[in-house]
Amino acid sequence: SRNGIYNIRKLVCVSTMVTKLLGLWSIFLFVTLVNQCHSLSLNPITKSASLASDTSQPYHFVILGGTGRIGTAVATHILRRSPASKITLAGRDVERGRNAVSEVVSCCSSNPQNDQITFKCVDWRDNDAFVPLIEKCDCVIHTAGPYLEEEPTPLRAAISAMSSCKAYVDVSDPLDFIDKSLAMSDDAVASGTSALVAAGAFPGMSNVLAMEAATSLPPSSVNKVRDVRFNYFTAGLGGSGDVNLYITNLGFGEPMVQYDKGVLRFFKALSGLLLGKVDFFLQDNEESATNEGFGNDMAKSHIGRQTVFSWPFPEAATVAKELNISGDSSAAMGTAPDAWNAMLGLLVSIVPRSLWRSKRFSQFMADFSQPLVKATDALLKITSPDNVGETHAMRVDVTGEDGNAVLIVQAHESFHRCVGQVGAYLL
Repeated sequence: SRNGIYNIRKLVCVSTMVTKLLGLWSIFLFVTLVNQCHSLSLNPITKSASLASDTSQPYHFVILGGTGRIGTAVATHILRRSPASKITLAGRDVERGRNAVSEVVSCCSSNPQNDQITFKCVDWRDNDAFVPLIEKCDCVIHTAGPYLEEEPTPLRAAISAMSSCKAYVDVSDPLDFIDKSLAMSDDAVASGTSALVAAGAFPGMSNVLAMEAATSLPPSSVNKVRDVRFNYFTAGLGGSGDVNLYITNLGFGEPMVQYDKGVLRFFKALSGLLLGKVDFFLQDNEESATNEGFGNDMAKSHIGRQTVFSWPFPEAATVAKELNISGDSSAAMGTAPDAWNAMLGLLVSIVPRSLWRSKRFSQFMADFSQPLVKATDALLKITSPDNVGETHAMRVDVTGEDGNAVLIVQAHESFHRCVGQVGAYLL
């Protein structure tokens, strides 16, 4: 459906979710109809009935990967919306767990009660320890990436749990993981479990923006989408933690799955290929509909034009399929400073794909570059406007068969908080 929020107990992929969730974001958002130069007004609507939006009842959320930057950001946003909710941060490191609890407590506007925010040392791959934990909660949020070559075990456990656990959300991105999750749709319906997969920033909110862009095409273009293109930018690690380096490296060994002239194809040597520069702002002659927060002027000064390279984001396949496009799809991302893009492009052109697919090699490369990246992040926070070193932006272009196109640009001052906000707000 493109007209209402899915509010039924079944397994859904975010690429099919409706686009009116846009009103829940504390970011700037602007859209332009390229050929006809119309500006579109994107007005907030009433929040859908959901766990975190129902502040009258305190729910219990278990967050896997709760000691990570994304996990703590999700917890923080849940408590901002539902201050009485109980949060259990699950992870494998006690010291990191203690620090994560302190971080979430410090970010709360209210004073949390004793035992409202806790840590549980558990490995989600250990069913004997993990299943009893989620049987005591209302919702499982899986942020413990990377998801590549992993099984959707937490989702399966949430569906089968004979308990109060009736909701599941993850921020997954590999197509294989997503497909395995969606294959459990009938089981989710039978158990009365609501589940959202790939519910991060990209994929996730990016998919929602693409659906909004498609429905905003002129009447002559409705249901006749030709091309859809996704471009992303994150300064440094975006505050998302070291695992983001590892995930990026693994992606260089994966094929690009995207549409070419209306046909889904696998391009084995495309990941990591430098594609050129992309504007993550509207041109002066393009009118914008701006929400609170980041504005177009700030996007232009903080982010501007950035180099991007191909990366195997699943939305190039999932959204294109949902829109039944007749042309091409693509997905790419870039980082700052620009020297990192050039260096990554060079490494990908030299190092065989088989090595990037090796978890050991990709982890080695992540560990090797980690000190340099962290130093760069620190420098960005000092030298960038307003000391912002975690800026993030998305640009989604949808073109109809008649040549009309809708462009949406979104930006946020912190990537990891952006992902956390999406995961919390989609509950």
